[in-house]
Amino acid sequence: MRVHFSGKAFDYQTLRAMSYTSFGGAEIGEVLTTAERIGKRDTESWHEEWRRTAERVEGLAEEAAETGRERTARRAYFRAHTYFRTAEFFLAADDARRRRTYERSREAFRAAAERLDSPATRVEIPYEDTRLPGYLFVPGEGGAPRPTVVCLGGFDSVAEELYFLCGVPEALARGYAVLLFDGPGQGAPLREEGLTARPDWEHVVGPAVDRAAELPSVDGGRIGLLGASFGGYYAPRAAAFDDRVAALVAFDHMHDLYRASEYDAPRLARAMRLAPDAAVNALASLGGRVSLESRWLMENSKWVFGVDSAAELQRTLPEYSLSGAADRIDCPTLVLAGEDDHFVPLGLAEEFADELTCPTTVRVFRTEEGAAEHCQVGNLTLASDVIYDWLDETLAAG
Repeated sequence: MRVHFSGKAFDYQTLRAMSYTSFGGAEIGEVLTTAERIGKRDTESWHEEWRRTAERVEGLAEEAAETGRERTARRAYFRAHTYFRTAEFFLAADDARRRRTYERSREAFRAAAERLDSPATRVEIPYEDTRLPGYLFVPGEGGAPRPTVVCLGGFDSVAEELYFLCGVPEALARGYAVLLFDGPGQGAPLREEGLTARPDWEHVVGPAVDRAAELPSVDGGRIGLLGASFGGYYAPRAAAFDDRVAALVAFDHMHDLYRASEYDAPRLARAMRLAPDAAVNALASLGGRVSLESRWLMENSKWVFGVDSAAELQRTLPEYSLSGAADRIDCPTLVLAGEDDHFVPLGLAEEFADELTCPTTVRVFRTEEGAAEHCQVGNLTLASDVIYDWLDETLAAG
């Protein structure tokens, strides 16, 4: 789906920001006027123009807050969060602006979340020798423990973004409690503590489920995992080793990260497996010079996975595969896939579903639905309806 730019990286990230209009995280006009000011393939103007929009909208929020217009402030803070997050996206990991831009996006989100009719509660999840930051959202006040959705982000998301991507307002309207958090390789743990990704996310989700089950608003017998993007690997991996998970949504699926990375050029990928490290690194460097998409993907991958080179990354990615673990999942599972997903080929969704032995539902979103991109960012209303209709049948009624 084309929004404005000819290149896929800018175009998809613009669509991603625009898609959050579904749940109050952006406005179409603000997104499009920002995109019009950005130079082709110019990551510096990408940062500057999104930051400019974010600061303008943040100013509206602060003015509204100072004059007691809390609903207006909340709405503007939510939008400012999205625009600051988008401004951060293409900055290098060692760019000093990246940390501050991330912090401003988080601050804006928190300012909005504390102004919700039922304000979010910030939670900390004990994890090894640190704590993972998160948010608990509960519809209304008091009442019986509720079925709960634990949302997991992916390769480049932050916990705050999941409020929009995973349709938290829709979940709350249907009576679910929702827990969002950042794990290793994501958000604050990556940026503030240098915690990089790990394949065995059952050791990350387990403590999160432990923490959720302690909360009086959470029904520990009705906890579902919703993994978005690379969370579509993390969530199934965790469900395979934790029988407390009562329902699983892979949104989108991420069955095998290495095979997804080689899907478009299998012959080249096979050759690179046999090539010496110097050749792998040289080819990656060449790709980064001619392709913004390749450069961003390589640099972000090295940061997230904690590796120093393309060759090391090539050896790391095969660890992130659900083969050999998928058949251990025993809870009902919903697998979502997009016909035009440029990150995860549709064929891998079918392979994942074939490996599952639990009750499985597969939903493929088509181009004509405007939801065929990765994580259905062209039509999050449709995606959230599919997700929460399914959860109503499998989790809420459990």
